[in-house]
Amino acid sequence: MEIRATVCQICQSGTGSLHQVREMMLGTRDKFCYLECSECGCLSLAEVPVDLEKYYPQDYCSFIIRPSSLLRRLRNALYLSRFSFMVNWKQRVDFEVIRRIKLKKNMRFLEVGGHSGSLLNDLRDLGYDAHGVSSFVHTDIVDQFGERVEQETLAEVKGKFDVILFRHSLEHMPIDVLRMAREHIKSDGDCVVCIPVLGWTWQNYATDWAEIDAPRHRFVHTAKSFSLLAKKSDFRIDKVVFDTSELQIWASEFYRRGIPLTKVPPPTRKQRNRMREFAEGLNLSGNGDTAQFYLRPS
Repeated sequence: MEIRATVCQICQSGTGSLHQVREMMLGTRDKFCYLECSECGCLSLAEVPVDLEKYYPQDYCSFIIRPSSLLRRLRNALYLSRFSFMVNWKQRVDFEVIRRIKLKKNMRFLEVGGHSGSLLNDLRDLGYDAHGVSSFVHTDIVDQFGERVEQETLAEVKGKFDVILFRHSLEHMPIDVLRMAREHIKSDGDCVVCIPVLGWTWQNYATDWAEIDAPRHRFVHTAKSFSLLAKKSDFRIDKVVFDTSELQIWASEFYRRGIPLTKVPPPTRKQRNRMREFAEGLNLSGNGDTAQFYLRPS
C-alpha cells in the first residue's frame, strides 16, 4: 500500500510502503506496522507501543551471561592475542569486533544497550577498562571490579571514550542515539554498530524475516539508510563487515510457516552446515542480513 502521510526519519521522504509484521520471537503474534521508505529503503516501526517493556521478558536472551572460569579466561586471552589461531576453530563474533578495532587495555570502552554485559564480563576479567549502560536492565549490575552496567541511557553518560559499541542494540533505540554517541567519542576514537540490514533474507522472506523482530526493532536499515544516518551523526564509515549466521535463515523459514522462535527445533548438523555455507556466500557478496559498521568521527 502506498502512503504519503508518514515521513521517513532517516531521509525525510514522505513516500513508502506499509508492512504488517507479527511478533514471533515470543510467539504473541501481535501485529505491528512498519514503513519501508521508497527513497533510502529503511524499515521503521510506524508507532512504538506504549507497553513495549512487556516484549522484553526477564528470560530475554540478551540477559544471559556465561559464568567466568579459568578455562574461559584463558581461551578469551588467546583469542585476543597473536596466538588466536589456537582457538579460531570456534569463532566469537563479538571478539572479532574487539580484534578488528585493536582494543588495548588502557583504552576506555563503552558498550551501549548490552543488557547484563556478557562481553563486558569477559573483557573486564582480562583487565580491560570496559563499561556499559543499558536502559533495559532493572538495576545497576556490579561485579568484582565495580559497576559493570549502569541503568541509564547514553544521554546520561559523562565523559569521552576511545571506543563505543552498539552490538545489536541501536535498532532498539530512538533515531538520535547515534548522534549522542558522537558527542562521547574521542576525536581519534571508534564507534562500531552491529545491526540487521535489509538484504537477501528480507527479499526472500519479507515480513517473515526473523531480524525485523517486531516490535523490538524500531529501525532496520539498508546500507544506504545507515550511511545517511552516520553522515547526519557526523561519522564516516571506514569499513563494513557482513556477518549473517545460518540461524537467522533457519528462524525465518519457520516464521514463514507460522512457528514462533520458542518452538523452532534446532537444525541437524547437515542442515546447519548447508545454511552456514549459504550465509557465508551472502556475506562475501555483500548481501547478508546483519553487518558491522566501523565508524570514525568526520
